[in-house]
Amino acid sequence: MAIVLGVTGLLVLLVALMIFVRSSRQATAAGATTNRRSVLVLTLLGLLLALASQLPIFQA
Repeated sequence: MAIVLGVTGLLVLLVALMIFVRSSRQATAAGATTNRRSVLVLTLLGLLLALASQLPIFQA
């Protein structure tokens, strides 16, 4: 279970990175990207999943 949580967390972080890079390339001269909230939520979710895999309850 810990491996599944860790890999899922890393995949979510990879998706957040791809969204961030794609939106930063398409940013207008005004500077603001459109998906700041979604990138933040995905980053926090990925970190939460990756760190939860280290809890003793998920260790077999």
